[in-house]
Amino acid sequence: ASFQDNSYMKTFLAYDMMEFMGVPAPLCSYVRVTVNGEEWGLFLAVEEPEEAFVRRCFGENGGMLYKPDYRSLNDENADVALRYTGDSYDLYDNIFRNAKFSVPDEAKDRLIGALRILDSGENLEEAVNVDEVLRYFTVQVFVMNWDSYLGRTGHNYFLYEEDGILSILPWDYNLAFGTYMLGASESIDDPEILINYPIDTPAPGEVMTRRPLYHNLMKEDEYFARYHEYFEEFLTGYFDSGYFEAKLAQTAAMIRPYVQADATAFCSYEDHALAVETLRQVCLLRAESAGKQLAGEIPSTIAGQQKYPEARVEVEGIHLEDLGDFEDLERKNPE
Repeated sequence: ASFQDNSYMKTFLAYDMMEFMGVPAPLCSYVRVTVNGEEWGLFLAVEEPEEAFVRRCFGENGGMLYKPDYRSLNDENADVALRYTGDSYDLYDNIFRNAKFSVPDEAKDRLIGALRILDSGENLEEAVNVDEVLRYFTVQVFVMNWDSYLGRTGHNYFLYEEDGILSILPWDYNLAFGTYMLGASESIDDPEILINYPIDTPAPGEVMTRRPLYHNLMKEDEYFARYHEYFEEFLTGYFDSGYFEAKLAQTAAMIRPYVQADATAFCSYEDHALAVETLRQVCLLRAESAGKQLAGEIPSTIAGQQKYPEARVEVEGIHLEDLGDFEDLERKNPE
């Protein structure tokens, strides 16, 4: 449960944030695992999105569920990015081969038709569950997870299609809250840049313009304004209300004795306690920055922040690597 997450809580909190904003998210629960009396440690059991998940979230007669992913990151992977490139089924192999159910041709036609509309940038509500997608991106942008649709990898999400309408669903957050960037090929290790990362351009232009589910929606003034409204709703309800700090403290207290006894942990208990406090500070500073970006006090674009870096929320004493990184695995399994 603690691989690259010394707090044990990044995934747990990310799903809680998604659920708070009304986004269908996997259920999860902490579990203490023993095998034949041998302690295996503390884990986070996460619901696998499949048939039971679809029934729970969308009803008995739900639609199709996919987990788009690439064979090689060096490929074009336009289908993983949800870009329309033609009508041939073969062009969308990274989607269809990762379907959770058998995919009839009519379902393939519906999905490709939805991508065609998305590519056009017109009548988007005929192809996209706009409300759900905007709520998803509100949280996705907040948690700074670039091993995702908005990152260079472009994956780690589920795609739900029903009656030709697309929704994006959350998955895999152990590298959220800025930690993916610590080991990325084009790494950013300045926590002030990451915690203040702009909410309106949450990826470099060469990435963002090739992610139509975000980019084409945000080009519409109505949807862009609604995105900001949802961001304000999220910050007010999740942070200003005190909910976040109470949730974090309650969860930390619940898992504390199990972390202390976890012989399989990738970190010491002291590292865990430091990570919990770091996660608290990162989230509160991120909320402060996002709120000021919405208010126009901090630029909400990459270009704007590069021009006025002094406007950013000051970040002192925060080390994102304290949340966990690959060095923890190397220390756990030295050669």
